[in-house]
Amino acid sequence: METIPIVRQGRAPSHLAVAYSSPEGPRQAAGGAAGFCFLYLHGFGSEQSGEKAEFFRRQALGGGFAFCSFDFEGHGQSGGEMRELTLSRNLEDLSLAVSWLEAKGHRRLCLIGSSMGGGTGMWYSALNPERVVAGLHIAPALDFAGSLLAWAGPERTRAWQQSGVIHFANDLVSCELGWELIEDLRAYPTESLLLRYRTPALLLQGRFDTSVPWRGVTEFATRCPFRDIDLHLFADGDHRLTDRKERLWALMLEFLRGRQLLADGGAAGAG
Repeated sequence: METIPIVRQGRAPSHLAVAYSSPEGPRQAAGGAAGFCFLYLHGFGSEQSGEKAEFFRRQALGGGFAFCSFDFEGHGQSGGEMRELTLSRNLEDLSLAVSWLEAKGHRRLCLIGSSMGGGTGMWYSALNPERVVAGLHIAPALDFAGSLLAWAGPERTRAWQQSGVIHFANDLVSCELGWELIEDLRAYPTESLLLRYRTPALLLQGRFDTSVPWRGVTEFATRCPFRDIDLHLFADGDHRLTDRKERLWALMLEFLRGRQLLADGGAAGAG
């Protein structure tokens, strides 16, 4: 595990915990395009060491590809507080990780995002299209604010806005969230993302996802003027799709190879 220091004016010093892996020798040669690296973005309340991320890491390395992940601030081993979570902060974190990888010579980055990480990755790609070659996103949270407000309900939403903080809890996380999160998310409307998005993307979605409604993801894929977006809907899939990780990886490689974004390294097709 490595760290990227974060110094922002008017804020306490923080850091990102980063796990970078690069294949060596023959496997590196088999992998493909020079400078290519997968960058994994975890979901809300999760961390970079989750089951899917580690599976993707093993598959990438086995195919000769570099793989990197990090914990967003407020998550895992990174600094910062969940109370201060915003999409803008996530985008800043991602930009730091991208710059860190570019300094290592990785200028062809493919984002793999899960839920909140998928939404962050899509906004980052829209704002920085020259820095991302493709996005492979599992249940991307494109309406994070709507989901949080639906969870809170009208009465608790009013109390949240008045007090500035709410306690959030589910089976994965228990934390405080600031009202700044909602205000910040409102500065990133889905309609704007639809118009700005221009990066090849594969969206992987479960129909029985209770956190990210499949209809919203499907609507984005069909309404976006940019046509290089594929959607795979798992008819009986849930939010995390952890039980489909082998199939997810196969679909990801098929998508990238179909657009000639990877060299044809045989080992990478395993799993």
